[in-house]
Order: sequence, then structure tokens, then C-alpha cells
Amino acid sequence: MPEPRWTTPSPDADAIADAYEQLTAAARAGERRFERSFQTHLHAVEDGWISVTELDDDFHSMRIALRVDTEGTVTEAAGRMLKHPFDTCPRAMSALAGLIGASVWRRNQEQLKQRIPRDEGCLHVADMLAIAFRSFRISLGHEMPDWEGQDGRRAIIELLPNVRDTCVSFAVRSD
Repeated sequence: MPEPRWTTPSPDADAIADAYEQLTAAARAGERRFERSFQTHLHAVEDGWISVTELDDDFHSMRIALRVDTEGTVTEAAGRMLKHPFDTCPRAMSALAGLIGASVWRRNQEQLKQRIPRDEGCLHVADMLAIAFRSFRISLGHEMPDWEGQDGRRAIIELLPNVRDTCVSFAVRSD
């Protein structure tokens, strides 16, 4: 059974949180120059899932939707650009057709680059897709029993090998 690498809370967490508060207070005193936000919503539907991911910033307002079957395969993909800097930008949404057959369970950025090359899509669509695919894997946590502590993390790492080494809480000892 895989053993979690970290078994205690961080002794530095409070000091780092205090530094964060100081930095954000200094930021609020300055002039905001750019803002970007991403949001993803996953909806369970009769034949699987539909994911809606949104990107909004000073120059863009974009949406993508993915229909995914119960096996985690993309069966339909569509998108819309509501705000964009160039008249050619909406063309990137045509590349979403390349996602049909992709697996949202695979943790592999190369899969997305092969299916939607940057010169057919765009960086923003790629960012949105990475977030959408990751959200599917994260949502598996809702299907997990309510485990806590070391035993819970061990069980999750064993049941969901894709989470192994994705973050400090699921880091595995290499000894």
C-alpha cells in the first residue's frame, strides 16, 4: 500500500498565510491592471456528465461545454466566444471537434495538444480544457467514502492512482 510522504501539518503555514494577507493588502492599495477568472460547473445528466467552463478577463469572455459519457469519454464539445480581441478568435472553437473520443480521466496534457494543436485552437481554450478535464478527476472525490487522516489518504491514493503525486497531500514516499 502506498505511504503518504507528509504525515504532519506544515509548521510554516501560519507565517505564509500572514505574508499572503500583507501582500493582498498592498495589492488592494494599488491600481488593478488585469483580472482573469475561470469557473467550471459539472452537471450529472442521464447519460454521464456535462461540463461548462468559463473564462472571463479584460479581453475575453469564453465558454466551452463538454458532454462526457459514464466511461469518461468526450462525446460532444462546443464553445462560444462572447468577447475576443480579434475577428479570427472564434475560429478556435472549431477545433473542439478534435476532443471527441478523448478521456477526461487521463492526466496527460499531451493528449490535449495532439487533439487541438495551438495553431488550430488557442492558449485560452487549452487552459479552459485543462481546467475542465482536471475538474472531472477532482469530482471523483464526491464518489469516495468520507475518509479522513492518514488512512483516508492511503485509501484514496490506492483507489485513485491518478491523484498520486498531484499535490502535497497525495505525495508518496519514494523509499
